[in-house]
Amino acid sequence: MSAEIIVLPSKQAVAEALADRTATALRAALTEKKRVTLCLTGGSTPVTAYARLAEAEGIDWGRVHLFWGDERCVPPDHPESNFAMANRTLIRPASIPKTNVHKMPGDCPPPEGSVVYEQALEQFFGADLRFDVLHLGMGEDGHTASLFPGTDALGETDRRVTVGHAPASAAVRDRLTLTFPALAKADLCLVAAAGAGKRGAFTEVLDAYDGEAVGPPIARVEVDGTMVWLVDRELASGLADDDEG
Repeated sequence: MSAEIIVLPSKQAVAEALADRTATALRAALTEKKRVTLCLTGGSTPVTAYARLAEAEGIDWGRVHLFWGDERCVPPDHPESNFAMANRTLIRPASIPKTNVHKMPGDCPPPEGSVVYEQALEQFFGADLRFDVLHLGMGEDGHTASLFPGTDALGETDRRVTVGHAPASAAVRDRLTLTFPALAKADLCLVAAAGAGKRGAFTEVLDAYDGEAVGPPIARVEVDGTMVWLVDRELASGLADDDEG
């Protein structure tokens, strides 16, 4: 697996880079396609990134369709909802049409919700699922989307969407998540991660990329486009070369 790793001075800089690189990619895609797709993530860094992205110039949001990599099984206005965060920071500020917002049905029972979202992807993409831009994060345990270590979701290869289960310590355990085969379909995948608490997982990712270990779930994401890690100096200290480009 090959990926570009960019080390930035701070978590704020990671958020800004996530927004700016996304804006650049969307503008480029919009010159070539009638509609483009952006798959969003949750977490703290995207809060700042999405607010900045909403203010980006030169993006025709009427032609950008939003999807999600995962969602907690809560109502769409719940404080833990990934949709609620994106709605507050990006969708409303950028006036993205409701018809372009393809949120995961977190308020459905998980098995039903996974089927509903799989059908939504099928209706939009048909057999050719592909995101122009995909956002991912990484937890301290190395999970991404809601693909947690040791869970059945890691082995799902026949479906695009499945049920995920967070550890007992999580505020909301039941999740909906895209599977590895679905996450692989992206022209550009941007992974944003920050903080010393994730350094152990990042070390395991680098070992996996070097072929020295299997690695945590995020290391198993192999996009068929370009994958770029945006990490802060605190996370990457002693592990990756500093490159603010």
